[in-house]
Amino acid sequence: MSVEFRQRTAGEFIRMLKRRKWFILLPVLTMTAAIGYVVYKLPSVYESKTLLTVNPPQISDIVVKPLSDEDLSQRLQTINQEILSRSSLEPMITKYNLFELERNAGMDMALIVDKMRKNIVVEVEKSDNEKLAAFRISYRDRKPDATRNVTAELAAKYVNAQVLASTKTAENTRDFLQRELENAKNELNQIESERLKIMMQNVETLPESGQGLIAQLDGLRKREDSITKEKETLSAEKGRLNDQIASNNRQMRLIEDYGEKETQDVARQAGQIEDTPAYAELIKKRAELTAQLDKLLKVFKEKHPDVVSKKDEIARVNEELENLRKNTDKRVQIASQSSGRKAELQKKNLELENQRIQSQIGQIDQQLQYKDQELQQNAVQISGIEAKINTIPNVKVALESVNSQYQSAKQKYDDLSKKINDASLQVNRESNAQGETIRVQDPANLPESPVAPKRALLTGLGGAIGLAIGLFLAAVFELPRVFKIQNIEDAKHYTGLPVLASVPPLLSHDEKVWLKRSHWLRVTAGVIAALGAIPLIAMVLQATKIFERMVS
Repeated sequence: MSVEFRQRTAGEFIRMLKRRKWFILLPVLTMTAAIGYVVYKLPSVYESKTLLTVNPPQISDIVVKPLSDEDLSQRLQTINQEILSRSSLEPMITKYNLFELERNAGMDMALIVDKMRKNIVVEVEKSDNEKLAAFRISYRDRKPDATRNVTAELAAKYVNAQVLASTKTAENTRDFLQRELENAKNELNQIESERLKIMMQNVETLPESGQGLIAQLDGLRKREDSITKEKETLSAEKGRLNDQIASNNRQMRLIEDYGEKETQDVARQAGQIEDTPAYAELIKKRAELTAQLDKLLKVFKEKHPDVVSKKDEIARVNEELENLRKNTDKRVQIASQSSGRKAELQKKNLELENQRIQSQIGQIDQQLQYKDQELQQNAVQISGIEAKINTIPNVKVALESVNSQYQSAKQKYDDLSKKINDASLQVNRESNAQGETIRVQDPANLPESPVAPKRALLTGLGGAIGLAIGLFLAAVFELPRVFKIQNIEDAKHYTGLPVLASVPPLLSHDEKVWLKRSHWLRVTAGVIAALGAIPLIAMVLQATKIFERMVS
């Protein structure tokens, strides 16, 4: 049959604490003394603070547009990394002789810089629109003057870093845009050169020359029609001339056929002087001269030279008539010869006419050859013009493609030019500290009292640690007794029987004296051990630098 564990009363716990009071008091005193000694040996740590505010740009962003959407809140992270870097903090350690003990102890500079970095706290204060409004910088160190100087220099670094960062960003952006602008200009020039090259290679086939080429083609085709018609005219003329030659040849044959008959008729007629043309001519001439003489006589006298001259002419005509009558045979021969010569002359005229016509036909043949050459040349020109007209669409497509590239490149160039202008204005604004700036609102203060270590608090913490140790030791020695019957209440609870009487321990006088002596000997030994543990614990705490790390 199992019996439940008897719960102890508050009075019993108090009696336990009284029995083990030295187990509790000695650790409390030991830890309090050791930690108190170590804490009061720690160097005092001072803290200096400064308040920096963010001022809006003196020149509106509407006038000088920012080059990016990044505000100071975002740039502050980069500025923090720059200012808290080793290259920034190490010179201040040397300048203000910070962490002298650590440096004299040979601590690595990287660890010292890291330790200083932990002593710097940047607290950001934001406005309602989540933008950076202000931030506080605090720094802790062992020397008040050094603490203030470091805090002030950190504030100055933040102010300068912001201006330098903004200016550098603007300058880098401007330089980048200038390089891009130069590239855009080169690209624009290259496209322009390509466009000019296409135009130079296709001067006669540019889109705007299409109407002119069509007009030339129309003119060449009209010329072709004209040349064709001229050839037809020349061919018709050649045919006509050939017909004329054929007609002349027929006439020459007729002249040959009728030549002899005409000669006979002329000889026969020559025998009749009155029927001869010469006779009729002389009669006609004499009649004319007689008529002229009659007219002269009406005007002049017989002895007038003109009258005399006319009479002489009439006399000569009469003499010729007389001679004509006297020379009938001779006239017949002459008439026959004259008739033959006339036939020969007609034939000769026809032959000359044929030669002339042949010459004309030769000229026409030359003209026809020339017209054929003109047609060939015209056909070549028409083919060339048609080829140029057919090339125009390809040239137009190529030019449109180049023009499209040119317009895009031109737009890019214009945009970059505008951005460079904005970047230059931004550089001027940032260089003159007219943009968004950081200003020291509250300068770094000179600390009057240390902020660490909290000696009383840490000493109390040592006492609490000692109390915990003492309670632990008391529990270790009391727990075995808890599971034993120690008094009348335990006997009643675990046996379930009433207790009739209680017999105290029966000790002699010497035993009682010994018990008291042994108790005080144990107390004395505990006190001696506690006193000896105080310097040991202090040495361990100083060696481990626990509290230095807590307060530094």
